Amino acid sequence: MNSKNLLKIACFATAIVAVIVSFLVFPMLPDAVPVHWNASGSIDAYGPAWMGAFLFPAIIAFVLLLFAVTPKIAIFKENLKSFEKQYWALALVLQVFFLVFYGVTLMPNFGIEFSYNLLFITPLSFLFVAIGLLMPSFKRNFFVGIRTPWTLASDRVWAKTHRFGGRLFIVFGIATLFSVALPEWAFAVVIGLALLMVAATFVYSYLVYKKIGRRQL
Repeated sequence: MNSKNLLKIACFATAIVAVIVSFLVFPMLPDAVPVHWNASGSIDAYGPAWMGAFLFPAIIAFVLLLFAVTPKIAIFKENLKSFEKQYWALALVLQVFFLVFYGVTLMPNFGIEFSYNLLFITPLSFLFVAIGLLMPSFKRNFFVGIRTPWTLASDRVWAKTHRFGGRLFIVFGIATLFSVALPEWAFAVVIGLALLMVAATFVYSYLVYKKIGRRQL
């Protein structure tokens, strides 16, 4: 069995595990469960038990469905097929990320205290590093990757931007991890770095497009 099929199986297994856990924990949850934390890490919103039990499993299942259906209806079908292994690796990374978040959100309901910065921001940093490692393999498409008017117009601009973006995502992920040491500033650091990263990749793709020139696209 090749790695692509193993990744698909892992994605299905992750969704199944999340659904099973949701039905196991639902009877044990209180009527009101934490559903939102503010920038300082304090719970500031509660919701019904069904939301705490089933929201993240539903998201995980939706990720699986979205990644399974998109290649069948995508405009750049052949491009998606050319990096199918990394495509499903991305799906698994996202599912595991949401599964970890799911576990973190359930903890307060069982009297488990935790550091907001450690258990929310750490998975986020690893998510960005993982995406950064996968990103250079992405081919031009409308579903995953850095989709600007200039990357979508040219395979060369797409490739250069995703090599640059991949490195940027890794740096962002590492910087985000270090922000755990600054609990009062962690949220601001993450948001600031995210905005900077979006702006940098957007501008970079435009500059590459202009440098290559329309005639060479």
